[in-house]
Order: sequence, then structure tokens, then C-alpha cells
Amino acid sequence: MKRSRYVIYDHLEELSNQHKRVTTMDIAESTGLSRNVVTTYLSQLLTEGLVEKYGTRPVYWQPVQEQIDPFAIFIGADGSLKEEIDECKAAVTYPPKGFPVLITGESGVGKSYLAALIHQYAIEQEVIAKTGRFVTLNCADYANNPELLSSVLFGYRKGAFTGADQDTEGLIQQADGGFIFLDEVHRLNSENQEKLFTLLDLGKYYPLGEKEQAIEVDLRFIFATTESLDETLLRTFQRRVPMVIHLPAFHERPIHERLKITLSNFVQESKNLNKEFDLSLAEVFQLVNQQYRGNLGDLKNRVRLLCARAFMDQKEQSVIELGTKTEGGIRIAHDTAFDLEINRLFEDRFTQLTQAVLVFEKLSEMNECRFLIQTEIKKIHRQFNRSDLTTLIVDSYLEIIKQQLAIQRRRYGVFNQLEKDSLQQAALILYLFVEAKDQQYQLDDVIERVKELYPRSYYLIGELIDDLRKTLQIEEKGIDYLKCLFLFILIGEEHQEIEKVPFLCLLLSHGSMASSIQTVVNSLCQNYLFEAFDMPIDASMKQISLEVTKFIQKQTKQNQEVILLFDMGSLSQMYKEIKKQSDADLLVINNLTTSMALDVGLKVQQQMSFKEIAKKAESYSELTNVQYFEGISQNRNIIVSCMSGAGLSEEIKRIMNQCLREDTEIITMDYKDLKQTLSSHDLDYFSNTQMILTTTDIDSFEALSILNIYDVMEQSGAEQLKQLLMQNGESEENCEALLEQLLQFFTLEGIGARLQFLNPKIVIQEVQEIIEKYEQYYELKLSGRDLLNISMHIALMIERLMVNPEEESEPEILDDEKKEFYGVSKSIFYAVEKKYNIAVDDYELSLMYELLRMR
Repeated sequence: MKRSRYVIYDHLEELSNQHKRVTTMDIAESTGLSRNVVTTYLSQLLTEGLVEKYGTRPVYWQPVQEQIDPFAIFIGADGSLKEEIDECKAAVTYPPKGFPVLITGESGVGKSYLAALIHQYAIEQEVIAKTGRFVTLNCADYANNPELLSSVLFGYRKGAFTGADQDTEGLIQQADGGFIFLDEVHRLNSENQEKLFTLLDLGKYYPLGEKEQAIEVDLRFIFATTESLDETLLRTFQRRVPMVIHLPAFHERPIHERLKITLSNFVQESKNLNKEFDLSLAEVFQLVNQQYRGNLGDLKNRVRLLCARAFMDQKEQSVIELGTKTEGGIRIAHDTAFDLEINRLFEDRFTQLTQAVLVFEKLSEMNECRFLIQTEIKKIHRQFNRSDLTTLIVDSYLEIIKQQLAIQRRRYGVFNQLEKDSLQQAALILYLFVEAKDQQYQLDDVIERVKELYPRSYYLIGELIDDLRKTLQIEEKGIDYLKCLFLFILIGEEHQEIEKVPFLCLLLSHGSMASSIQTVVNSLCQNYLFEAFDMPIDASMKQISLEVTKFIQKQTKQNQEVILLFDMGSLSQMYKEIKKQSDADLLVINNLTTSMALDVGLKVQQQMSFKEIAKKAESYSELTNVQYFEGISQNRNIIVSCMSGAGLSEEIKRIMNQCLREDTEIITMDYKDLKQTLSSHDLDYFSNTQMILTTTDIDSFEALSILNIYDVMEQSGAEQLKQLLMQNGESEENCEALLEQLLQFFTLEGIGARLQFLNPKIVIQEVQEIIEKYEQYYELKLSGRDLLNISMHIALMIERLMVNPEEESEPEILDDEKKEFYGVSKSIFYAVEKKYNIAVDDYELSLMYELLRMR
């Protein structure tokens, strides 16, 4: 039974509908109650905001009239275009006279329709009078005659031009007190745009032929264009129109809005023909998923054409069939109401679902959470009367989810055990989420727990949801709750295999190779092992590092060991950049191939340890390099780098391995690589390096011991080497043995012993002749270690060039001093080049130059 005050309200409403002014006594007589009782109830209704009073003696009563929002009929006003509609409202109501509005968008997106609604909203808000007109002009109609356009807009005075027989008001004066809508405003030439400035700024204008007396008007402007603003409108014009509203193309609108727009056209045709339609879902989806050049206009014409053809064949039928209903259908009548607002009972269902399912104590039980989802969805099916439109939207979401899952399945090798019921439940959950309005989410601790329990699964679902968001233009608010529900309903027990993977495994390539390999490996292994990044060919190391950083930051499980396989670039630089992003161990492998990625993937799936995988990777091929530790080596090491070539460095390494402890690693490096490594790393990179032995003086870190190996031939250098070795645990006996071996090696006889093919006596003589020519030309005298160093270098260079001719190097830019040196060197080496059929190229000459320049 209704409360008494609401009975009073019903009588008031009935009396008001009879178009009479209602007093307290009128209601008392209608209800048979006393005047005092009626007054009490009316006061209660007034407090509740249900009625309002006016007048004094007598006081009149009327029900509060619910204010109609004209934008409510604009599909998308409460959805994807809510922000745009709010801006339209702000432009209308901003005091004192609102803002001019410029609506942009392709042809047929609804610009004129929106402009008319803005005018209607201004009337409803009482910012203009109900008599305020809405005057429109399509500027394109006068684009070829700007003078005529000006006269139409501003009017003209008698005699202003030939044929101007009397004063004539323009559209601006006709719009006084209301709105003028200039469509295709980009067709205004610059002169006519400038004429609008004074009107926009001061509310005044001059008709054609009038120079003395400006006409004042009170009107508001709406403009529309399909073109780029910067290319068509003066900058000064744009500044005067601060509110720009963009309407998207039909195919850019969310699926549920496209469905409402499409079906509303069929409802209109049902009214026109006074016929009902049985419309196949296949026909609807075909219309909804197309891209129309004319957008809503083209869609409307397509619908009318379909209806006209069907009507021609079935005009005698009471219900006209459109398309085959093999995939289901929907009945369309002239009074079919496709609600623009979802039933209020439905609006809070997503929140209720999350609160019922995301129970902290049960999150670790995947099956239990799935059961809770199924139970709640069953309740929703019982409580909510699903309309035909709801069925269509859920079905459309189902198709989109299927498409995205197919992409994810190929990419990640998961989502392989999904049942039809799970997919339908996911589609309904998505619908609940999309239609939820202003829901409050207060389960942050639950979200963090889900991330903790299922970190890899949560990441995968996040990738799926991100793709769905882009397709459906879903808002981000509350998206974590949707991820949790999707995780339980779509991943389910697959999470056990997904979560077993202990590492973050990445594939990175220039071009699309990484994604291709990811698809192969994840599909063959039937599990999410690798994420892939396809980078542009010209991507810098900074860009690559940024992408990897974003990926690592997305992970909820911190400090996971990272395995990165990439196609090209500096191994050490890649390691250094990526290592900055995480304190966990990092394994970097270059020269990526499918077989390599598959091998790593299988080892990961077999639960091999990080160190085991790293060690195995070192044996892939000669072209593959591996780094999985900070610095040049994890072991205590000595670096040997000889300008005269790798052969000499390897001989010194052999001697040191014979004499020193086994746990000291001897690393040989090319001289140019060593210089680059020293210049591109800080001291920490050499934290395990005892010393560097070279054949050339190098200035680098003060704290890093760098010895010229020829200094060891002298007493002071030998003592320094011995001291450094003993400080790092070498015995005095080992040090003495090493020094003795080096002394034997670095003699002219030692040089001869290193030559494998050439006659030592002849070569040494030729080397001495070459050195004498340099001494003669540059007026210098080499002795001691310098003579031995250069002799060793030239002798080994001649044999090296005979056995392995080097490829021609890129020419370098030479200063005058170098040009002189290269020129005289060609003469000095001429006889040797002819005799041994070798070519001493610029690279070799650059080494000789550096050796002699330092003397």
C-alpha cells in the first residue's frame, strides 16, 4: 500500500495534467482529507524534492518536472562520447554567453545532429529563450561565390551591389537570440573568416554596404568541418573557438554503440513501412562491422535499401524477413525500444560479481573461484530479463573474445582448453564491466594477492584485456578486476604449467623475426615461455632498452632471472643496458635463431637452472656469443692484448697458463676491441681483472694496472709484474718461472721461433732493413724494448698477411702527418710486398704509425 503522502502526490499529478493551477484546497477536495492534513503531506513531499510551490495567496503546487536531457537520445552520450557531450554542455552553460563550438569529424558522423541537440539543450537550460532560432548554413553551397556568401550571412543595404533593391537581413540577424550553425566552415575564405572576428569578439557586424552603423546581435555559434583545422582555418579564427568537439567515424565507435545505431535505423524503417522485421544476426553483424565512407548516412541508406528490397518481395506479409536466421535472429517492430540506458538492476552487477568472487581466503583455489563465477552468473541470468539487444551485444563480445583468443593462442601457446560455456561467461562478464556506471572498487588487497599467486597468468590476461580495450574502447577504471575474473574463467588449471616457468624469457629482433620465432616455440612447447619484441630496423639501443624495461615493469613478480635472445648488436652493450633494469641475473645471447630459441625453451620447460642454461648456451656455435655476468669475466683474470695480432697474444696466454695457478683466467683480446672496451665501460666492469698486459702503452683507469709487456724485459717492469701476481695469491716460484719463459720468448731468437713458414734469418734481416729506413727518414734511434716490439710486430705481420690476407678496411680520414707516414711507408714496404705477394693495408699502417709515434 502506498504511503499517504504519495497518494497526495498522485492526486496532484492528476490535477496538474488537467492543465489547472492546483491549490491545497483543490487536493483536499480531491482526496476527501482536511486542508491541514494535506498541507502536512505536501510539506513532506516538498522536503523530498518531489513537488514545488509558487505564488503566495493562494499557494499553488505542482510536481517537479524532470528535466529532459536532449543529449540522451544521442547514442554514445553516456558511453564513448560522454566526455565530448560534457564539453558541449560546458560550452552552452559557461557564463555569460558560453563558448563557440567547433565540431570536427568525417562526413556523416552526426555533426549537424549534434549541433541541433546543442541548441535544444540551451533551451532546456534556459540560457536562450524557447523562441531562440537554430539557423543553419552550409558554406560549401557558396564556396565559389564568397561575395554572395557574405551577403547571405551578413545581409546587405540597398544599393550595395547590382540587384540590391532593398535592405535585406542576413542569417546572422535571423539567428539573433539563438544559434547559427555554419557547416563545412572550412569553405569560408579568409576574408569571410575575418569578418566573423568582430562578431565573435563584440557581438556586432556590418551588413554589406553599411560602414557607419554596426548591428548588435545576441547569438551563439556552432561550426563544423571535415577538414584539418590547421590547413583550412586561420589561426586567429581558431583562437576564437576554444571548444573543439571531435566525433569519431562509425567504425571507430564501440560495438554496442554501433549495434544501437544500426538497429535504430531498422526501427525507423519499421515505422515508415508499418511492418515488423525478422532480422538475422548475420545481417546485423555484417552491417555493424563495415567501414562506411559516408558513415551514418551510408549506413542508413544501406538499411533502407535492404528493407526496400525485402518489402518489394514480401509486401503482403505482416512480418518481413531480412537475411537467413541460421545464426539466430531478432524481431524489429516500430515500437521496439532499444534502451539507451541499461536496466538499473543490471548496472551494479559487475561490482556484485567481483565482491562475490574475489574472496581473499579462496583466491588460491582456482576451481573454487571458477565455481563462484558460474554461480553468480546463473543468478544474473535469473534476475535480469535479457533484451534482444543485450543478446546481440553479448554475442558480439563473444566473437571479439574468440578472435583475440585465437591471436593469443598462436602467440603464447595457451588458452587451449577453453569450453563454450567459459567463453559465453567471459562475454557476459565483459558486458557487465562495459555497462557498469560509476562503480566503486575497494578490493585492492585482493588484486595484489592475485598478482602474487598468478604473476605470469595475470600478465597474459593483461595482454588479452589490453587488446580488447583497444578494440572496444573500454575505460581503464576497474580493469584489474576484469583481469582477475577473466583469469579464473579463461586460464583456469592451465595456470599450473604457466606458473612453473621460473624466468622471464625474451626474444628481440629488428623486423618481425622475434614474433615468428615466438609463435613457433610457444606453440610447440604448448606454454607461455617467450615474449617477443619486433623492433624497427633503425631502433637504437635506448629504444630497445625502453621496450624491455616496460615489459619488466609489467611483471608483478620482482627480480626474476631474465634470458634475452637477440639478433644483432653489441653483446656487452645490450647486457649493460638491460642489467640496469633489474638486480636479478641476466643471460644475453646474440645471433638469434629458431633452433636456439627452441633449445632454450625446452631447457626452461625441463626446469634446468639459470647457470646450466647459460653454460649450455656457450656451446651453440662460433657465431653465438653469451654473457650472463657483470664485467669481462666472473673469474679472477688477466687480459692479454698484443697489437701484433692474436697469434702473439695466444702464445703469451699459453706461457701464462703453464706457469700460473689454474684458477686465473687468461683472456686474449684484439687490440682495437680492448681500446673500445676500456673507453665504453667504467672501472666496475674490470672488478675481477688483476692486470692488463699489452705491447703498447695505454692510458686508462688509474686504479687498473696496465703493463707494457716489453717493460717486463727490464728489471723494474719484471719486479712490478711479480709484485702484482703475488698480491693476488701467486707463489714466488710461479712468478719466477713466468718471467724466465717471457725473457726467452721476447728475443730476436724468440721471434724466429714463432715463425711457422718463413726463414727466420732472412725475415729478421728484412725487418731490420725496414726499421733502419724509418730511423733514417725520421732521424731517430730505436733501442731496447722499442726495437724488439717493432721487430716482433713487423715479422709476425708479414707472415700473418701471407697466410691470411686481410679484407680491405674502410679508408680513414688522414691528417697531414699521417698522410706523410702512409706515403713513406708504401715506399719502405714496397720490396717486401713484391717479394711475398702481400699488401700492407691502411689498418696495418695505422698500427705501425701508433707504435712509432709513441717512441
